[in-house]
Amino acid sequence: MKGASMRIGSAASYHNDVAVLQLLSRSTSSSGKAAAASSGGVNSGGWDPAGSGNAASSLLTYTASGTLSGSGSTVSLLKTMAASSTFTNAAKGVVDDQVRALVRDGKIATLPPPKDFDPPNLSTAEQNIYHVVQGLQSLYGIQPKTLDEALANHVKTIVDTYPEMIARMKDGLASGTLPESDGWKDVIAKSEADLEAAQQGRMKITAVDDPKLVQTTNEFTVRFDGIGWSGSGTKTTANIPALQELTGTKNVLAGGGPYTSNYVISW
Repeated sequence: MKGASMRIGSAASYHNDVAVLQLLSRSTSSSGKAAAASSGGVNSGGWDPAGSGNAASSLLTYTASGTLSGSGSTVSLLKTMAASSTFTNAAKGVVDDQVRALVRDGKIATLPPPKDFDPPNLSTAEQNIYHVVQGLQSLYGIQPKTLDEALANHVKTIVDTYPEMIARMKDGLASGTLPESDGWKDVIAKSEADLEAAQQGRMKITAVDDPKLVQTTNEFTVRFDGIGWSGSGTKTTANIPALQELTGTKNVLAGGGPYTSNYVISW
């Protein structure tokens, strides 16, 4: 479903400096032989864990596709990252702007989710790097890359989830577990109207450049709380009455993210 797209406010500018990085990491095996990368520049593997055995260090570079990756396993890549100063803070379980930018721009090979990755004998630093990088990849991975994608995601969520939600609310209303006096009939009616708007393609998305109307903070951080790892992505604040007046409808949802401008979805 395609929605209409327009722009509110002043023109916005966005500039992204992508540096060509080379990470030099010392990597020596227990036998004293160094692992080394190919000296022929950037290659499809990015890092050769076998190496030539002659160099004193391994050179980790971006592949031709711009992705930081290793020709070996995920464990090999984690060990190489742990040896690089680029990931010093990540090794401590702390997110910094350097690693955040690498993940945001897709410069690190996608790590497997925790359910598929539980190798033994990882150091604390390697474990921390894994959770920081993989956590950030998960957070950035769900962000829309365009306004059209943001609208499509919203529409899909409503179409996929609202029918069952509405049915459960109706069952609760009929059984008395959801008292009518609490306003559940109005909630059901609003949900049905939203579902109909999504199904009929009447939702549209509008870019908003005025921070007085919509403002999104890109937090993107991962932390360990002593029990498990958690993270946060974006936080959006909006002047809802102003957006309602501007769009001519009470049905508005504001958002934004690292790859798009701020926006409002209306119907």
